[in-house]
Amino acid sequence: MNRENFQVLFDEEEAKALDEQTIRNRKISGTLLMGFAALSIFQTWEEVFKSAKKVIILCGSGNNGGDGYALAHFLRAEGMQVEIYSKEGNLSEETKFYKNLTEELKIPSFPLEKFRSNLVNPREVLVDSLLGTGFKGPLSGEIAHTAAEIRSAKEKLKDSLLILSIDAVSGYSPDEKTPFAADILAEIGSPKAKNVFYPLSKDRKSFHPIGFLRQEFQTSKYLLPRANKEELISKLTREKDSHKYKNGSAVFVGGSEGMSGAILSSALAFQELGGGISQILTPSANTLTKVLKKDPSFMVSGLETSKKSNDYPFLKKASVACVGPGLASSDLPHLSFSKETILVFDAGAFKYLDEKHLGPNTILTPHLGEWSSITGKKYISQYSALEDAKIWAKEKRTYLLLKGPVSILFTPEGNSYFWEFQEPKLAVMGTGDLLVGILTFFLSRGEGMIESVRLSQSILLYCAELCKGYPTAGRIRKKIRSLIDSL
Repeated sequence: MNRENFQVLFDEEEAKALDEQTIRNRKISGTLLMGFAALSIFQTWEEVFKSAKKVIILCGSGNNGGDGYALAHFLRAEGMQVEIYSKEGNLSEETKFYKNLTEELKIPSFPLEKFRSNLVNPREVLVDSLLGTGFKGPLSGEIAHTAAEIRSAKEKLKDSLLILSIDAVSGYSPDEKTPFAADILAEIGSPKAKNVFYPLSKDRKSFHPIGFLRQEFQTSKYLLPRANKEELISKLTREKDSHKYKNGSAVFVGGSEGMSGAILSSALAFQELGGGISQILTPSANTLTKVLKKDPSFMVSGLETSKKSNDYPFLKKASVACVGPGLASSDLPHLSFSKETILVFDAGAFKYLDEKHLGPNTILTPHLGEWSSITGKKYISQYSALEDAKIWAKEKRTYLLLKGPVSILFTPEGNSYFWEFQEPKLAVMGTGDLLVGILTFFLSRGEGMIESVRLSQSILLYCAELCKGYPTAGRIRKKIRSLIDSL
């Protein structure tokens, strides 16, 4: 899939610039853009609004509040019961326009300072249009008090109250405690990087284009689209003239004493996807025994730190070397690789990062804690690590996949690719080992780095969704078979 097909993402400054550019260059007024946004939100979530006894809209004094007034206008025009709580301030001309419309429609309106959680009742919808994504810093004053009242109402009424946030959950930052739990996030105009991290399922987030020429705006952030089942099947199908090396060849290095499960998970994922030929190199005799007991057809060999690469002939034949699953740093071998070998460095291999092993054929797969160890710097969240990770990958000319609820791939060119499909079933020990095994498979089949990450995340998500409850990594891996059986 070409990068041109990926949806672009924007930070706060870029989103503001895109908004201003649209108004300036395309002569579309801010009033029209507010109307487009409100109408799109109304149409997308019409059933939610129509099923509510009442819609309460909390409007800030900025343009985010203007979106709330515009939505109130459409709701009232369709005969729904609406109330507004307004923050005082210097309103823009666009916001004044829609506020005046709500007054002409005689929609009940109250000062924001009067809003209290006990004014909200079951089966009502609360619309948060207080603050946009450009807001920075902790909440304070009237807005902080309102956020606390929203949180209190949600905690009291739970699922009988639905909260919809327009463009941003007011006051939300991935680095700080979530101010309150929104049920729907309706994003306007440009997809924002910060919103990717808000913990909502994909079907509870909506995007509302309002005529911005997003693809023409220079940005370096992209969303990785999910591959559907049909695309995955086409990628896994073997060609009629296939042979074992054409179907993928890989060496897996790891499985130190007491950590055999990690290397087995990675290697089995590769094998069950249809990898042609692979070898496990392990420093542990117990791991060697367990591997052969699991499947005697595995090529497996003992790994000794005193031995050189030439002592492992298959290392030169394999197209991918996956180093690190279950590998203790004390067992790190002194191996060298050919320039053609693609390197996947995970967990135990992160002390292997001298310059000769880094480059455009290498991808690192740390989680946030491991990334902090690499840099020697503590990060609160993936969001706080974005800039440093981007610079590091570009300076080292290598790929970096920062794993987490939202995984981010940083490239040697300075681009960032976000995997936004948060799946709580994957928050279990061992899924990282599965991911590197799947990633190794696609790389060994000739897919590029970005495409291999996209396909690997799609496979892992697909298999997790097939499982009931909260499965182990082993149960998730076994679901690969159901996908292969459909070939």
